[in-house]
Amino acid sequence: MILQNLKIGYDFRFDPIKAYLESTQEMIISQEKELEKKFRKWNEEHSENPEMPDAFDIYEMEILNSSEFPNILNKSVYLTIYSMFENEFTKLCEWCQHSENLSLGPKDLKGGNYIGQCRNYIIKVLNVNLENLKEQWNKIGNYQQIRNVIAHNNGIVKLTNKEIPKFVNKTKGISIEQKTSEIQIESIDFLIDFIDHLVGFLNETIEEIVNQKEKSST
Repeated sequence: MILQNLKIGYDFRFDPIKAYLESTQEMIISQEKELEKKFRKWNEEHSENPEMPDAFDIYEMEILNSSEFPNILNKSVYLTIYSMFENEFTKLCEWCQHSENLSLGPKDLKGGNYIGQCRNYIIKVLNVNLENLKEQWNKIGNYQQIRNVIAHNNGIVKLTNKEIPKFVNKTKGISIEQKTSEIQIESIDFLIDFIDHLVGFLNETIEEIVNQKEKSST
């Protein structure tokens, strides 16, 4: 099976998201600097007049809204990245299905989520051993839990969930707000690492499929 050309495509598919993240980060930084200038200018012009309100009182809503922009944006992009991964993993399995002329596709498998169905398809239908990618897959499971919490529980981590806090504590760019137990995606570094991990997993999965199929055909 010829799958190597797909590997180049994975980087290209996710590169626009990386570019978008960098662009929006520049926009947010620029907005923050502009707000700081307005804040300083107000204080310079009115700080000696006790009858005038403090700069924070004037720009409070702008400051509060600006502080929330990164987290809101990053959560939205996170869901987009995860959805793209689901689609690309499914396409990979469907490519293999057509290449081997199989009647059974990944969506025909019952039970589990989409990415779980794809992994089971590769293992059970294509007869490819993915044990070498177990560590990478387990990390994707952590990312998946975060996705589910953001998508289905407004980002609030339940007290009974011990896996997400454990993962968050050792991962840069993400945290859990102590009072509300809400996930905060603070940096695009977390999202870029997420993309790189998913692309790496897809590429290594292709390697396993190609290598094992070549061995079985000789």
